[in-house]
Parts: sequence; C-alpha cells; structure tokens
Amino acid sequence: MLENKLYKRSNLLKLFSRKYKQTKTIEHMMIDSIDIQENDRILEIGTGNGSVFKKITEKLEKGSIKSIDSSKRKVRQMSRAIRKQKKTEQGGILYGHPERIPFEDRTFNKVFSLHTVQTCTDVRLALREIYRVLQIDGRFYISIDNNAEKSEKKYIQLLQDQHFRDISVIERDSCLCIIAVK
Repeated sequence: MLENKLYKRSNLLKLFSRKYKQTKTIEHMMIDSIDIQENDRILEIGTGNGSVFKKITEKLEKGSIKSIDSSKRKVRQMSRAIRKQKKTEQGGILYGHPERIPFEDRTFNKVFSLHTVQTCTDVRLALREIYRVLQIDGRFYISIDNNAEKSEKKYIQLLQDQHFRDISVIERDSCLCIIAVK
C-alpha cells in the first residue's frame, strides 16, 4: 500500500513538473515573440500568476503594460504587488473580460494572451475587441496548445475573419504562438 502511494505521488510530481516546464516555455516564448521596446503600450489579457507582467514591466522604460483579468481577487492581489514594487507608472491591472475590454480604440500597439482568449464564452467577440483596442499595424500574440492541428487552423481562420493579416505561427516544444497584425 505504501509503494502504491509513493508510485502515485511520483507520477503526480512528474505531471506537475512537465506542466511547470511547459508553462515556463510558453512564458519565455511569448516574451521573446513580443520583442518588447521601451515605448511599447502593451495589453495582457489574463494575468495568470503575474510573472509575465512582472518581466515585461522590468523591460519597459517609457512605455506601459496594462492587464485585465476576470477575477476580482486576482486584480486586488496584483494591484497590491504592483504598488509595493512602485511600478505603477509602467503597469496596472483592471477587472475586465476579453469580450468587453475597458479601454479606448487604438490604445495599444501590442496585445497578448496566454490561453485566456480561448477560454472565453465568445471568442469572436473577444477577437473583435482586441482588434478594436489595437492601433493600426499593432500586433496580437496568442498562445495555444499544440495538441491539435485543428485548433491552430481554427484560430487562424478566426483571426482572418476579424480582419487580422500577416498571420504567422511560432512553435517551440509543445507550444504554439500565433502572431497577427491589425
């Protein structure tokens, strides 16, 4: 019985270890793909654990990053952390949903989402909102699982339907990043 528990525990640790490595790969791939410039105005859709937000904030000198999240609790936690780090000029987090982004038209030159957009209730509406808040020639970055080829084609078609252009795909390990231009 003890051997059985140890076997289950070791399998669980392997699963979490694999998931952690995949998450880190996605985060690094996204940050590399975005190619952060000092004057960028970036929107993050879904803050996750805040690690990508934090890394981008450190790279911005004159630009800014805003983030929206649908969890009020997470917004409160991240807002406190941002105030403690005294990074309020570069970053801020608001309560919001991808289907109703609380910013003016053409506010950002880059928007990214790590798995958040694909969990929306209405992906088409979320993509329409992202298109709205992007400036002309702005870029949208979305990470998706590389498990199914159908999902890649589906998202490319959805992006084309919302008038995005110059769509490209970057693949690293089991992760995909789709980049689209307004």
